[in-house]
Amino acid sequence: MTETANTANTANEATVTANETANETANETANETVKARRTEKAVQAENAVQAEGPVREAKTGKRNRRLADALPVVLAPLAACAVALGGLTTWVGTGHAGTPARIDVVPGRVYLPYGDGRETAAFFDIANSGGSGDRLTGATSPSALGEVTLTRHRVTGAGGAYRDEVASTAVPAGGELSMSPHGVSLTLLPKERLRPGDIVPFTLRFEHGGPIRTVAVVVRPTSSF
Repeated sequence: MTETANTANTANEATVTANETANETANETANETVKARRTEKAVQAENAVQAEGPVREAKTGKRNRRLADALPVVLAPLAACAVALGGLTTWVGTGHAGTPARIDVVPGRVYLPYGDGRETAAFFDIANSGGSGDRLTGATSPSALGEVTLTRHRVTGAGGAYRDEVASTAVPAGGELSMSPHGVSLTLLPKERLRPGDIVPFTLRFEHGGPIRTVAVVVRPTSSF
C-alpha cells in the first residue's frame, strides 16, 4: 500500500509539474504574441508617420502653389494703385495739380468764302498747360457782322453734314483743343470781302481764363496752312 501511495504521489507531482510547465509555456507564448502585436503596431505607426511626410509635403507644396497663384491677383491692384499714386505724386510735385487753367492760343486761319457766299469759318489751336480744365465759350471779331458763333460739325444719318451751334467746348487740363472743319470751329460773316493773306483779329472768351486776343490769316480752303 505504501508503495502504491508513493507511486500515486509521484504521478500527481509529475502532473502538477507538467501543468505548471504547460502554463509557463502558454504564458510565454501569449507574452510573445502580445509583444509581436505591439511590435507590429509600432512598425505600422512608424510607417504611417513616414508615409505622412510626403503627403504633408505635397499638401504644403499645393498650398504654396495656391499662394503663388493668388499673389499676382492681389499684387496687381496694389501695383496699379502704386503707379497711380506715383503719377499723382509726380503731378503734384511738378506743381500742376490744382493750379488754374493756363491757356495759350496759336494764331489761326480763316477760310476764304467760296463763290458768292459770305459766311465762313475760323480755326485755332488752343493749349492748356494748367492743372485745371477750362471751356471756350465764344469769340468776337471787329471784322465780323454780328456775333461769331461757336459751332460743331455734324453728320446726318443720310450722310449729309451741317454745323450746329454749341454753347461751349472743353479745353482739358494739360491738353489742347484743335479746331478743324470736321470738328469745332468759329463761324462768322465778314463785314468786307476777304482776300488771301488778310489778317482778321479775334478775341476768344474762356470760362475761367478770361478773354484772349489773337489773329487769323485768310487762306483758301485747300491751303495746308
